[in-house]
Order: sequence, then C-alpha cells, then structure tokens
Amino acid sequence: MANYTYEFTTNGNTGTITLTVDTTTLYTYNSNGSFQGYPITGISGSFNGQTITGLLASNNTTQGGSVATNDANGTGGNAGQYNNVFWRDDTQGNGGLGPSGKASIDGIDNRGFAFTAGGTDYRISKQSASTTNFIYQSNGTASQPTTFNAANSDVPCYVTGTRIRTARGEVAVEDLTVGDLAVTPEGTERPIRWIGHRTIACHGDSARLPVRIAAHAFGPGRPARDLFVSPAHAICVDLLGEVLIPTCRLINGTTITQVSVESVAYWHVELDSHDILVAEGLPAESYVDCGNRAFFANVEVTDLAAPPDERPAGPSAFCRPFYETGPIVDSARARLADRAEALGWRLVEDPLADLHLIVDGQVLHPDVEGLTARFILPAAACDVRLVSTTFVPAHVEAGSGDDRRLGVCLAALSIDDGLTGIRHIALDDPRLTQGLHQVESTDMTWRWTDGAATLPADLWDGCRGTFFLRVALACAAPRRVGPQDMAGLVHPAQAHTAQANRRA
Repeated sequence: MANYTYEFTTNGNTGTITLTVDTTTLYTYNSNGSFQGYPITGISGSFNGQTITGLLASNNTTQGGSVATNDANGTGGNAGQYNNVFWRDDTQGNGGLGPSGKASIDGIDNRGFAFTAGGTDYRISKQSASTTNFIYQSNGTASQPTTFNAANSDVPCYVTGTRIRTARGEVAVEDLTVGDLAVTPEGTERPIRWIGHRTIACHGDSARLPVRIAAHAFGPGRPARDLFVSPAHAICVDLLGEVLIPTCRLINGTTITQVSVESVAYWHVELDSHDILVAEGLPAESYVDCGNRAFFANVEVTDLAAPPDERPAGPSAFCRPFYETGPIVDSARARLADRAEALGWRLVEDPLADLHLIVDGQVLHPDVEGLTARFILPAAACDVRLVSTTFVPAHVEAGSGDDRRLGVCLAALSIDDGLTGIRHIALDDPRLTQGLHQVESTDMTWRWTDGAATLPADLWDGCRGTFFLRVALACAAPRRVGPQDMAGLVHPAQAHTAQANRRA
C-alpha cells in the first residue's frame, strides 16, 4: 500500500485528502490504449470544509474494459462518473491532450475519484484536456474549480546530508551523480541509475515528517550517526535472515522517533533493480518504483519507458521479504527496545505527559492530584493552548492501524472563577474544534487531543479576575524507556492501550 496526500482549496476552504492506493494490484485499462494504474482503496481527510467519511464504491477491480462508475444513486446525490484509479504516471488515464498527451495530474485523470463528505457525494478530477487544473462535482451540480496546492506520497526517501557508501567513499546523497557506484553491504558495486529529489512542507503530517534513527540504534555503528529517512523507508534487518521493515513500524519513542520540522528535502537513489544501500553505516533500501515516481521534482529527466519501471509492484519487486506487521516486526521492535536500554535509556514516568498550557505566549504548569490538573489563568487570557507530548499508535503499538497523532485523553473539563459558578465543558462542545480528535465512547466518554488543543476564550467569557481550569484525564501516560537526561519528559507510547485496558 502507498498513501498520496493532496491539498485542495475550494470555496475558500483548504482541505487535505489522503488516498490509500493498492500498489500490489496492477490495473490495465484498454479502452483508449493500454494504461496501467492501481486501485484507490481508501480515503481520509476533508474537502469543502467537510470531513470525508468514505470512498464511493467503484468497479476498478477487474482487468480491461471501462473502469468508469456512474454515481447515479449515491447516498448524497450524483457525483458524476469516476474510476477511483491512481495512474502510474501523468501520461496515463483519461482526458489527455492527444493520443500520447498528459492524461493525469499527479495520478488523477479526468474521471478521478469519488467520496462522501458531510452527506454530499463529491468527485475530484483533472479538467479534461488540461495539464494543471482540477475540478469537482457534487450532487449533480456543474463542475466547479478547485485549486491544487500540493501533493505528497509515502514514497521512501533519504534526507539531505545522508551519506551513502560508494566506491569513492561516503558521499552525501545530494552530491551523488548518475553512474556513481553504490556499494552494497556485501561489497558489490552497483551503478546508480537515477536520483530523485523534492522539498516538501510538512504541516505536522506524520506521513511527511522525517524519522530519526539514533546513532547505534541497531548496533555499534548502525547507523554511525543519526540517520533521517521518510516514514515509509524500509530498513534491512537481520532476523535469522534479512527482511525489510518500514521505519514507521519501528518507531519506539526513544532511539527511533519522528521529528517535527516545517519542511524537508527528500532524496532517493535508484539502481537497475531494488537492492540494499548502506546509509550512515545502516543497510536500507534503494528506490523501488511502485508507481510513485511522480512524487519527485525531477521526473521529467527520467525515462519512464525503461525496463526497470515496467516490473510489477508488490512482493516480487522487493529484494528482501517485506513486512509491516506480525511476529517479524514484533521481534525487531523487541530487539530495538533491548538495545535502547543497553545504550543507557531507562524507564521514566509522567502520568500527565508533560501537560501544560501556553497562555498568550507564556507557559503555565499545573497543580496535580492524580490524573487531574488544575491551572490558574487570568480571565483576560486570549490565546490558550493545552499542550502535551504526543504519539502515533500505529508507530508504537503492534498491529495498530491508528495513524492519528494523539496527545492526552480528556475525560472532563471545567472552569470556575469562584464567583459566577462552575462551568462544566462538554467534550463535544462545538467551540472545541482545533487540536482535538472526535469524541469517543463506550461505557464512558473520552476525547483525544493532538498535543496542542486550542481552548477558545469564550469558554470563560464573563469570569472575573482569575479562574481555575480543571483538566481530568481518562488514563495515565504509562512508563516508557527514556534517556537519563530526559527524566522530566515522557512520550506516552502506550497510552492508547492503557486507556483501553482502563475501560475494559
């Protein structure tokens, strides 16, 4: 699977849409020529100010013939004709500028993909016979323009500055040239066929943020110094035989962590076939083409008709067995945990995950009793954010598919100035919008923050002088392995599981 993230601005609303693409199922469409793409199997994000609730069904799972689906009887009305196919490159799909013209933009053609958001069926597609413009249709209305801002995929990459082992020594990835001889862990010299690069804005998106692999995390000199890669980049791990595991499945909050940056430059190195490079002393994969080459800024210099690009995606495309979940990944994570402790990391504890407020630019720490934090704020406070450390369950919990960035799990909020009466703030209060996930409940109700929840000033409108803000958590952030010089910090790596256990 691969994820492709887009930003569209429609009617003044900028929404981020992430498509999940099955890169192991190659789809061939022969109606207007032989085009190859992959079925879009999932979607998340928002559009036109509305949260996307699901992908509309399509008939893109059969080979040959027309892939078009007409959403004539959708739950939210007619979204038009769509195919839900991500095309391998921009010369494929429908609606080009001629028989061999550009038929898609970043994998989306003029039939595009369809989904439901806010009870409305939408279709987003490229404008027919255009190389730049996108449009959308909803509930049978005429097509309307939508501005395309950016696209990103979870294509695996190295970060600028990463040193790759070559026949001429350790060379920074940005200084490599086509024809250089990369040296594999076995000592084989293999010529570099292509080097891709692109600088992207991260916007706090865990699919974009680089992952830091600390020096010696996998063993002495592996890597020799901190190595930064994209979340999907696969590391070669020897577990009674070498396997490939995406870095995001090895994040442990200690020796392997995700780094918050505004932007990052990603690079990748392609050989004649998929193989293992040595990056900062750590074995890691070279580029494998699974239909994501359009991610890179310099794709125009690449011969997309070259034979290596025609090999099928999926397991047969990888040079080692590839795992994202299961006992193999669990075993690798256990070894990394043991290694972290051997390097001097120790268990630290902070049940409230370093919970604090930032009030008009100033940091306020709470008085704490159990899982309840009490803050004293001036009634004139305007810009107030509830801040904590964060984690992504899918990065730290075996078998989890939850890719949300989670902060603390709220059970109750209240405000009291001692004069106007206590105010209990419901977790689903419509004023609580920024920095919080949706309310969840079983036998109790809770709501996760994303690590920086905004508390609007009208919550305490009318309070006098100062007031108490009480924050009760549904569960404690459990212990985790941490370095001795971070004894006051905590990353609640298993908070999601602990909360579930508390509810059980």
